[in-house]
Amino acid sequence: MTLSWTPLLAMAATLLPLLVVKRWITGSLQELSVRWVGDPQVALVVYFVLVLPGVVLHEVSHWLMATLLGVRVSKFRLGPVRQGRSNRVSLGSVRVGKVDPLRASLIGLAPLLGASAAILLVGNQVLGLDEVAASLSGGGVEELWSGVQQVMRVPDAWLWLYLIFAISNAMLPSESDMSTVRPILIFLGIAAAIYLVAAGVPSIPPGVREAVDAVAGYLASAFGLTLAVDALFILIVALLLWGTRRLQAR
Repeated sequence: MTLSWTPLLAMAATLLPLLVVKRWITGSLQELSVRWVGDPQVALVVYFVLVLPGVVLHEVSHWLMATLLGVRVSKFRLGPVRQGRSNRVSLGSVRVGKVDPLRASLIGLAPLLGASAAILLVGNQVLGLDEVAASLSGGGVEELWSGVQQVMRVPDAWLWLYLIFAISNAMLPSESDMSTVRPILIFLGIAAAIYLVAAGVPSIPPGVREAVDAVAGYLASAFGLTLAVDALFILIVALLLWGTRRLQAR
């Protein structure tokens, strides 16, 4: 039995735009903050506050995964800090003890899994976005507008949408997280390629196939839901940035 490529392709098709969207939103929010308050340091604090729920979930996911794997956590920090002479900014960190590559990779990927679970929980159980998506199968404007109205009728809908937005902008592994994840991903990719070539691409056990398809489908759903909510906030941020630039140009 072979893998179904549909969940894997759906995951890739939603992850790549998410990377572009995250970069644009981060840069635009920071520019907007600087233009409004004038002081880059104050603007950094404003940006940190805007995405604070996502930063908290990101670092707590690291801490929880490390604790579950029996890895000692020596330091937990929240707050924006510029790192050395580089322009990189850390919004939080969790310092863990030395550990093997497998557990280090799981700790590094924990925020992605934790945030995806939180986004799916809020989106489907609170806002009912899964039902809205099902009703949009016709693809008409009326169905789209009806779906938006249905979401906005949920109590505190804007608060829940903001929560998804904040979580999504801190869900992807940071550069330091990827430094621990990248080696084991490369190793597993090379090992899998060698095995498939040597064995002539054998059939995959049903249990493995179902697990891979389930994880890929789960992540694709979370990424797709994130992109849908981000589209709304992109419009808002873009309008604010456009208006601010015009006013300041005058």
